[in-house]
Amino acid sequence: MPMERVILIIILALSSSCARAPVPVTYDGEAFRLAVENRVGHSLLPKEPIIISGGKGLDVTVTAESIMTPPFQLSQDVREALRPCVNMASTQWERFDGLYDCLFCSSSRFSYIADSTLSADACFQNHQGNCFAMTNLLIGAARYARLQVYYMLVEDIVGNKIEDNVVVHTNHIITAVQIGQDRRMVDFIPNTRHYYYVTLLSDIEAAGLYYNNLAAQLLLQHQDKKAGILFHIAEKLYPDSYQIQDNLGVLMLRKGNRLGAKRHFLKALQLARFPDLVMGNVMRVFERRGDIELLHMLRKDMQRVKQRNPYFYLSLASRDYWRRDYQTAMKLCETARGIREDIPEIYLLEFRIYAKLGLKKQQAKAYRKLLKYEHYDKEAPPMPKVVDPPKSSGWGIIPDKFVDTKPDK
Repeated sequence: MPMERVILIIILALSSSCARAPVPVTYDGEAFRLAVENRVGHSLLPKEPIIISGGKGLDVTVTAESIMTPPFQLSQDVREALRPCVNMASTQWERFDGLYDCLFCSSSRFSYIADSTLSADACFQNHQGNCFAMTNLLIGAARYARLQVYYMLVEDIVGNKIEDNVVVHTNHIITAVQIGQDRRMVDFIPNTRHYYYVTLLSDIEAAGLYYNNLAAQLLLQHQDKKAGILFHIAEKLYPDSYQIQDNLGVLMLRKGNRLGAKRHFLKALQLARFPDLVMGNVMRVFERRGDIELLHMLRKDMQRVKQRNPYFYLSLASRDYWRRDYQTAMKLCETARGIREDIPEIYLLEFRIYAKLGLKKQQAKAYRKLLKYEHYDKEAPPMPKVVDPPKSSGWGIIPDKFVDTKPDK
């Protein structure tokens, strides 16, 4: 069947506002440029400007030079405009609250537009943006005010919508503000429930998701060649993003490169926190295309790859924890840790298991490991007492509060 006559279901992992960071790092402008040059090189950079339509009467232009600039970087004009908003003589929280109020608390200042993925400067100057754009602006402004802020990926808010035979898979990015032992999450889409799966991003990884967003918009507009340039840049900046790998699989599939699509889909499956979601999306693609031969070829490989994903075992361990089968849950945590040892949630679950078993020394060790890999909470308070979140929600890296829980008898 000719490719152009096949209804193609596209899975776009679109980080619409808004991943997994081995060593989250913040970068100033020059350090960012050097890191991008080292990861991307000059051969992948666009030779001509890439223009992406999006937002309200606004185009985004991506050039080789703009890719070397952090999305959160503020121009001198914007810094001057923000100067009255920053009182360096105040406490850090007073400084943050004043800056946030000055930027965002006037309802007429910014228009939220879902497909308006902009840099911090463009967001400020055009008074519009989605959550990624506003997060870029807040990150840049807060660092200008000498505050400690980070990008965070929320992975337990996942949505799918179908638009012109396209399945759009969305994720969510927010801002974390860390001052001493106190941390706040700033979300530009108010949410009534707590987050339990949040991942700290380096600035480089956040830039990868930024270009993934823009590339996804191009793919939706059937500008595959331009989308491919930005997807490959995004992959170099954030190679461990299953969203980017997923999208590259879609791009390969559009080009008729089945083996390339398979390679990227399998890598996405190995990286995903929720591998069953990726499996379902991949299966849907090939079922809708009627490509039964490749579907059968993939099915076995996908099961095998899923079992090399530490989150697969962590999800099983969580299930057994709620069943009060703590020994089995601990063995599954050990398996997940054997695949990848720097995932904070492994040690958080072990912390909870040891609390249930009344093993205080092991619990304290798990807590130290949690702090080691939960990179930016360097001034955490002494070991807290355990609290279980609502069963339907899973657990979080940093619960809102801790209460006494007696060991199970």
